[in-house]
Amino acid sequence: MGFFYQEWDHLDPFFFDFLSPEIILSPFRSYDTTEGNRLPPMSSSRILPRLIMILGCAFAGAVAGTFLQTVLEARRMVDRPQEFRSLAKLVAGGQMVFSDSLTWREQQQDFYGTIIETLESAEMKRRALERVRALNPDLKDSDVAIRVAQTKGSAIFNILATGSEPKYTRVFLDALLDEFIAFRQNIREQAQGTLLQRFLQEVVSKQKSMEDSLEKFAKARAAGADTLSARSDLERLVPRLNNQRNQRDDLRLKIKSMKDDAAASAPFQTELEAIESEIQAIEKDLDRRELAVAELKTLQEKAESDKRAHDKLFEQVEGIQSVFNTQADYVAIQERASPSFEHLEDWKLPVAVGAGGGALLGGLVGLVLSLLLIRSPKPPQIPTAV
Repeated sequence: MGFFYQEWDHLDPFFFDFLSPEIILSPFRSYDTTEGNRLPPMSSSRILPRLIMILGCAFAGAVAGTFLQTVLEARRMVDRPQEFRSLAKLVAGGQMVFSDSLTWREQQQDFYGTIIETLESAEMKRRALERVRALNPDLKDSDVAIRVAQTKGSAIFNILATGSEPKYTRVFLDALLDEFIAFRQNIREQAQGTLLQRFLQEVVSKQKSMEDSLEKFAKARAAGADTLSARSDLERLVPRLNNQRNQRDDLRLKIKSMKDDAAASAPFQTELEAIESEIQAIEKDLDRRELAVAELKTLQEKAESDKRAHDKLFEQVEGIQSVFNTQADYVAIQERASPSFEHLEDWKLPVAVGAGGGALLGGLVGLVLSLLLIRSPKPPQIPTAV
């Protein structure tokens, strides 16, 4: 009995048949081990039915997937409440000048981040709600979601408001913009007010010091310490003092020469005592007058110094005004709230995904069915040798 043949055809290698049944499967053809004769080539008539079955199943799956996904999307859209959107834009800028470019970028990012966080904050929404209620009492309150996104590579901020009522959504977004600008302006005014308050406090302090100095200087001048007669008396007292000192010295010499004659020196001693008393009086008068003049001069210098300091403060007004005019940042409304439009989700992509998934699943089902239902005919049996 010859060796039995290998029946590869009962495995239905569809992919081999589809590519090239004559070339690819030729190495797998069976031989009769007794005769050495090759079996008849495998039939390729089953390829077309299999291909038609796979394509048909894939098409049916795509249609079913499209229909099912369309139904699901339609149901979801019907169940979902209507959404209306309104869009507005803000532009930010400023004169941020720093020696370090990294510091400048950090300051800029902080500034932009602050804008986004402030617009999306609950406080801004509360203020906008109060503004809407005050200006539009006829509108019924409705929930509005705010989302802010910065346009890449620019200082433009897109504010998107989403709500269930079209008019209320637009009005709420406009109110939010107004409240945000008012909030920024209030912060700026507070900063300017603080600076002005410090400046005015310093002006008041300098002015009070100047007025006190001028008042003391005026009182000192009124006392006659710096009048023409006072200076004349001062100039007259100095020679008189010198004269009295000379007389005192002469009397001392006479008294010294007459020390043996006490009776004769007695009158000179009396005169000497009188002269010394007069010298002391003149010296006290001179000290008093010189002290008054020195004090008057000191008061005058202080008054002049305080006045210069007071006047110098007003030279800083231009600098303060320059600071106000060159604030580090500003925010302005570029576009107010647009008319509300209904937001409709894109259904094309989900439907396309459903169609693709259905086609893939249908193709796999068709492949399995083709392998199960469409079989190749068995090759003829070659009788074995007796």
